[in-house]
Amino acid sequence: MRHDLQRNHLVWLNDSAWQQVMVKPWDSQERSILSHWQTQQLPLVLSTQRVQQTPATISLGLPAPTQWQRRKLALEVAPQDIQRVGTFPALEHIVQTEFAETALHPFLKHMSALQVAVQVYGSFGWQHLTGIAYVRPGSDLDVIAKVPDLVIATEVARALEALRLSVRVDGELAFPGGYAVAWREFLQWIDGKVDRVLVRSRTQVQLVNQLPLYLLEAACSA
Repeated sequence: MRHDLQRNHLVWLNDSAWQQVMVKPWDSQERSILSHWQTQQLPLVLSTQRVQQTPATISLGLPAPTQWQRRKLALEVAPQDIQRVGTFPALEHIVQTEFAETALHPFLKHMSALQVAVQVYGSFGWQHLTGIAYVRPGSDLDVIAKVPDLVIATEVARALEALRLSVRVDGELAFPGGYAVAWREFLQWIDGKVDRVLVRSRTQVQLVNQLPLYLLEAACSA
C-alpha cells in the first residue's frame, strides 16, 4: 500500500490496469459503467483499505450516478496500476460553476484566512468531476476541510454549523495522518453531548473517547 494515499484521494488508472479491470466477470450494467469511466479517463476514489499482512493491492471505489441507479463498484488494483493521484475539487470551484450560493463567499474568505483547504466530494463533487448528473433534490453538500489541529478544527466546524444554505452541509474534518471525523459529530463531542466520536483512517473506523490525545499522536507520527 502506498503510504502517500489517503481516504478520498482520487486515483486515475493506466491503460494496462483498465484492461485487467475489464476482463473481470462484471454484469452488463457494471461493464457499461466501467467502460464509460475508462473511455472518459475518469477517476476512482480511495476507500477504506483492507488490513493485510503484506499489502499488495489498493482498494478503490466507483460511485455511479443516477443513470446507473447509483450503483457502487469496488475494485482492487496494484500500486503500479496508478497513473496519477489527485483530490476532489475545491469548494470555490464548485461555487463558481454549478453551485451559486452567495452565502458561501464569507465562509470561503474565513477558510482562506485560516489557510484551510475545503474540498467537495459526494454528489456535487462527482458531478463536477464527471459532467454527469449526480445531484438530486435533497442532495447534501459534502465537504472535506483539511485542518492542522483541534483549535482550527473547532473554528471550522463552528463556521460550517453557522452556514445557511439552500442545501444541507455535511462532511468531514481531515486531520494530519489521514484521520477524519464528521464535523457534526466533532461538534457534539466538543459540546459534551457525546463522550466518544467515530474516527476514520486509511484502514479502520473506530470509536474513541480521547480525541485530542489520539489525533495529536497521529499528527506527530505523520
